[in-house]
Amino acid sequence: MKYVLKNQEMQDIDKKTIHEIGIPGLVLMERASKAVADCVMEYADHNSKILVIAGIGNNGGDALAAARILLEQDYLVDYQITGNLEKASNDLKLQCSILNNLGYRPCETMDFASYDLIVEGIFGVGLSRDVGGIYKDVIDRINASGKPVVAIDIPSGISGDSGKVLGCAVKAAQTVTFGGYKRGHLLYPGRNYCGHTRLVSIGFHKRIIQEYASAFTFENEQNLMPERKADSNKGSYGKILVAAGNETMSGAACFAGEAAMRMGAGLVKILSDASNRNILQTRLPECLFGERSQLMESLNWCDCILFGPGMGVSMETKTMLETILEYGRKPLVIDADGLNTISHCHMEIDYPYGLILTPHLLEGARLLNQDIKNIKEDVCRAAKEIANKFHGTVVLKDAATVVAKEGEMLYMNQSGNHGMAAGGSGDVLAGMIAGLLGSGVPVYEAAIRGVYLHGLAGDAARDEKGSYSMIASDILQHIQDVTGGKHESVL
Repeated sequence: MKYVLKNQEMQDIDKKTIHEIGIPGLVLMERASKAVADCVMEYADHNSKILVIAGIGNNGGDALAAARILLEQDYLVDYQITGNLEKASNDLKLQCSILNNLGYRPCETMDFASYDLIVEGIFGVGLSRDVGGIYKDVIDRINASGKPVVAIDIPSGISGDSGKVLGCAVKAAQTVTFGGYKRGHLLYPGRNYCGHTRLVSIGFHKRIIQEYASAFTFENEQNLMPERKADSNKGSYGKILVAAGNETMSGAACFAGEAAMRMGAGLVKILSDASNRNILQTRLPECLFGERSQLMESLNWCDCILFGPGMGVSMETKTMLETILEYGRKPLVIDADGLNTISHCHMEIDYPYGLILTPHLLEGARLLNQDIKNIKEDVCRAAKEIANKFHGTVVLKDAATVVAKEGEMLYMNQSGNHGMAAGGSGDVLAGMIAGLLGSGVPVYEAAIRGVYLHGLAGDAARDEKGSYSMIASDILQHIQDVTGGKHESVL
């Protein structure tokens, strides 16, 4: 796992590292600049013309120090400083002085398109207002040049907290960041502007980062599946109840039920409309089938519950959900029309047995009774609000899904792709989470692991089918590519 930081958290880490731990700021700057220079050297050879553009803050200091390191290695480098030097940070002034002492002067005017690569360190993560004036002009020229850009910390113009474009922003091919990812690296549209984000260590101790970080992400995680023992049987891996599918939505029940099975569930029972019996028993002969009238006996039978995919919003759906909330007393995943029923009927939820809600942004807006624009402004805040309101774990689904729970660090997902924006994908996710719950994975961990593995299965499906042609069934078929291994706690 890797930590994900807000701007203020990164500033606090920086301050504590310098003033309490005792690592000088210039040491951190030198190491950051070396990492940037190393990245540039992977892109450029000694015949490449490199332009370094620095702002007047410490991000600009990183840029100028990187220019010096590249010049030491005989690279062809020009640099420009954007902004009023009289207002520059002390570290920026020092780096500028070092370059001057070595005989390197800033360029006043140049044709950006005449360079082979641009390094930009104008603002960094501290930006909180829209870009304007000369800064906008420079960013527009960078983007208009068509040249690959290496951004320092975050592309200038992107909010480090939300990923929003603050007026305009640099479009980078590579972003080199330090200490931890920033939320703006993972959230859209900022994620699109970062290109490939490279996280490097420059001297911030993991213990200090952990002290301040409020979110984390997975990167190439292993061992996320629960252990399967040789002396086990189908009862060892959970009995999962899936209440899904009305007379026109048998597919939702198929996707959710099969996903739970492919995550290693011992037994899955699908409660659905009677008209779906033949298709479900033909498509999923491994699953048990029951009609909705069998809800109470099924609640006594199961170890966990998935409710909502393709159910429709109706009085019957509401009554079933009320019954589950009163008598279920098992870990519960509420998805799709289960969520729509909650918001449509203004239901209050207090379910202390382990609750996971899986809304997409519009469903999340309905749960909070807010405009979807407010949700999109800050999906991390929205996820926390839903989790607090319903006292459970929330999987707020978007291009970058986040998982929130009261008192826990926020999880921000990086796996998955736009080919998964297709009908049935959410049903597969809900089934995967239920499958993990049935195997005994704790509620919050089940939500996080399910989201991450679902995205990986989607990535495998894209690699085989392409993002245009892949469908939810392809995600199901690739669950086998991402499961397996021995459980180790990751939180």
